Amino acid sequence: MPDRWLIRLYPVWKERVNSGKKRGPAIIEQADVEDRKDPLVAACVQMIVSLHKTIAMNDTTTATLGAPAARPTLLTVICILSFIAGLWGIYSGISTLTTDQTAAVAVAQQKMEEARAQLGDKADGMAGRMMDSAMAITQKGAENAKPIGISGIILSLLSLFGVWQMWNLKKSGFWLYLVAAIGGLIVPLVFLGGGMMAIASVGFVGFITLIFIILYAVNLKYMH
Repeated sequence: MPDRWLIRLYPVWKERVNSGKKRGPAIIEQADVEDRKDPLVAACVQMIVSLHKTIAMNDTTTATLGAPAARPTLLTVICILSFIAGLWGIYSGISTLTTDQTAAVAVAQQKMEEARAQLGDKADGMAGRMMDSAMAITQKGAENAKPIGISGIILSLLSLFGVWQMWNLKKSGFWLYLVAAIGGLIVPLVFLGGGMMAIASVGFVGFITLIFIILYAVNLKYMH
């Protein structure tokens, strides 16, 4: 193909591409009648346009692949709440290890006796049984303060690590969180027994935990 055709066609192609208008047909329309009849001219135009489309498509694909995946709003919210709960669990575990349990039991016993005095005859009913159960939990908690505190810290750290991975859209974090959540329900029953108040507290915490597990499971499709 003569060089003069390439020299004449390139400015028209560049102007049309930059303006976002039609490419191949518009370029040929700008050529004179003699050039437009030549099949080599049309082939050259189509080759240039196809090359431009390929480069643009590759740039778009590269930008898409290189962009970080967006974290859903729901996942962000529940992760933040779980971070707060995990930090509170660590604080609670440290507090359990460092608190004078003998003094704590004495204070709880005194408050229990005051409550019984206020209830009068009603203290022998359901309210009295609930207070007895709560006192039994307090005493067992004091006796097992060390294992409860240590297990609470370990499970909280495991939960935080799992939540951090899910924050970064890593699916493996969900299983770590699940293990920590189940462990957090088993530990109280092991060290505090199966009293009325223990079962009630574990049931309430278990309900909240189940909601979070379901919410995380719903967001697994966004993780890898």
